[in-house]
Amino acid sequence: MKELRSSRFLLGTFWTGWRRSAARSVCLGAILLLGVLRIANDAELTFVSLALLPVLVIAWIDGRRNGLFAALLAAAMWAVSDMAAEREFSAVWIPWANAVTRLLTYSLAALLVAQVRLQFEREHERATRDGLTGLLNRAAFLEAGDSEVERSKRYGHPLAVVFFDLDDFKQLNDTQGHDAGDAALRAMATALRGVLRSSDRVARLGGDEFAVLLPETGYDAAVEAGRKIFLAANTALLEFPPVMASVGVAWFGEADRPFPAMLKAADALMYEVKESDKNDIRCRHLATQKRPEH
Repeated sequence: MKELRSSRFLLGTFWTGWRRSAARSVCLGAILLLGVLRIANDAELTFVSLALLPVLVIAWIDGRRNGLFAALLAAAMWAVSDMAAEREFSAVWIPWANAVTRLLTYSLAALLVAQVRLQFEREHERATRDGLTGLLNRAAFLEAGDSEVERSKRYGHPLAVVFFDLDDFKQLNDTQGHDAGDAALRAMATALRGVLRSSDRVARLGGDEFAVLLPETGYDAAVEAGRKIFLAANTALLEFPPVMASVGVAWFGEADRPFPAMLKAADALMYEVKESDKNDIRCRHLATQKRPEH
């Protein structure tokens, strides 16, 4: 869990919006500042290695193309600063040769860093995503839930947890084979993505069990979201008889318990459906737990 949380800082998905713009501006400003300092001290201090750092940062957060642009800017900055400082060389072509050398060095470093980030993202994807459906796996979902509980405590937002699994899924596997079962799970994932908000988190917890986290959601909206999930799931499963879905929706007006307990409450509602008639949805406003008196 801690590894997933810390690695998110390194991922390109973290560096979006204002974070990316701010980091990019700082790095480009650092390159220009180094050029000004070089001119100011008559090119006695080179800062060549130091100028590589903003190039590497831009390549990491912005990818290969912008990394190469930063490399070009840094190399051009050195060439301009050499000329502006009126530094003497034994031949006219030497500043240009130095600029080309720096450009090749910076560009190679930028390409390597961008490739490392790409590989890092692929490994992170394998660690946080279910290989069959592409949804979050259990560990990543629990981490997302813990983070949302902390945010809910801080700002007083309600949240809901939806838990469901597929009725008679084993019968589908036994009669039509595991390929049909895998196809049903992928169809479920596609259906869920089609009805959820971008802020919602959906996961395959294992086997035929799925869960959805609905942050900042009022009770009526949680009930409506649960019904949409129920209808979308069962519509997708029409091609895989006799499989249908049982859904439990647990709503919390405040984050008064750990996220695993919230998930367990939604799971219990889903089992109430299974014990009654299956293929149904049950929603409940969970009462706030009383805090112990001191």
